[in-house]
Amino acid sequence: MTLYFHFQSLLVQSTVCAFVLAAVPSNAWAQVDEEVVVEEGLDPGGSTEADIEQEEEDSDEPIIDSASVGEVSTIGQKYIRFHMWDGAVVGGDVSVERLSVQTEFGRLEIPIEKLQSFYPGLNSFPERKQTIEKLVEQLGDRDYDVRERAHRKLREMGLQIRDQLGRFDDGGSAERKKHLTDLRKELDEIMEDLEEGDEDPDTVERALIDGDQVNTPEFSVVGKIQQPTFEISSKYGQLTIRLQDIRFADRSFNQPRAEIRKSVAVSGSTFFQKKPKSTRIRVNKGDKITIRGSGTVDWTNWNNAASPEGLQNQGSWNGIVCGALCARIGKSGEVIKIGSKESFVAKKSGVLYLAIAMKDNYANNTSYNWEGEYKARIVVQPNGR
Repeated sequence: MTLYFHFQSLLVQSTVCAFVLAAVPSNAWAQVDEEVVVEEGLDPGGSTEADIEQEEEDSDEPIIDSASVGEVSTIGQKYIRFHMWDGAVVGGDVSVERLSVQTEFGRLEIPIEKLQSFYPGLNSFPERKQTIEKLVEQLGDRDYDVRERAHRKLREMGLQIRDQLGRFDDGGSAERKKHLTDLRKELDEIMEDLEEGDEDPDTVERALIDGDQVNTPEFSVVGKIQQPTFEISSKYGQLTIRLQDIRFADRSFNQPRAEIRKSVAVSGSTFFQKKPKSTRIRVNKGDKITIRGSGTVDWTNWNNAASPEGLQNQGSWNGIVCGALCARIGKSGEVIKIGSKESFVAKKSGVLYLAIAMKDNYANNTSYNWEGEYKARIVVQPNGR
């Protein structure tokens, strides 16, 4: 279990002696999950190795969505909106002053007015966890109908169980192995489709983890929420909400979207014909995107080196000189030359990809050696900013 702090001001009562705190300017905060790095205040004059995230294409890093990044704006200091597993949404003022979260580092008491959202994990509703485990076990059942029914029910749970499936093995069953492989492929395809499309992030099922995740504008923490129930005053009167019935809760309404800053490394063999580099940023139509390129790529077969502007003596691909750093929104569509610097407005929503322009016969030639990398520093200013 990992705790990340981007700390400004928060009343923290803890049973441990100290926490490691990393300061982040509030106007540059982007809400992310545990393993996302959003770099702030990049020096436009240059970059260092520390600026670059060395992420693999199969990274578990969640997508950063420019539509969901911002500072909290709420109706009232104690108002929380609860989204239930049965589809109901109930809002009201809670009776407690603070949300109590037990972590491996001690207990945190988070003032409700500082809360942005929280997502109960599987440990808060063990029945759902047991259901998943039982269905996975049934994937290896001798009865064909039992296997197929378990597969269908797991698929219907959708993206919320995508990460959970990764912790199960085949248990020595060839049938279970086959079903688990097929389920993971099906859910990966659903995720790719969502990354390409215009879906509202609030409608996308969040991947379940074991612990409860709590988010504020300053930090995110994973632990165990200590309140088993919440007493709220709503327009329907006094209500009691059970933690195990909550899919997620939030206090963010019409929040202003913040700027996203991030650095990404693009290796010399990253071509659109093969596998472009996902920046793990989902931009929205109308966002302004500025990318600065630096670094050098060595084309050893040509005894030549290129900057992000590309090579002037090796032809072009789609009207862009070979070797140039380029961007594309989604896995198909317009490719935009970036070079050393370019700004453009997103014409559609989707994940931002980077790659190097290269002729087909060069990009697909396995005997060619491409060494070095470009460094892309990305700034996304959401539409309306």
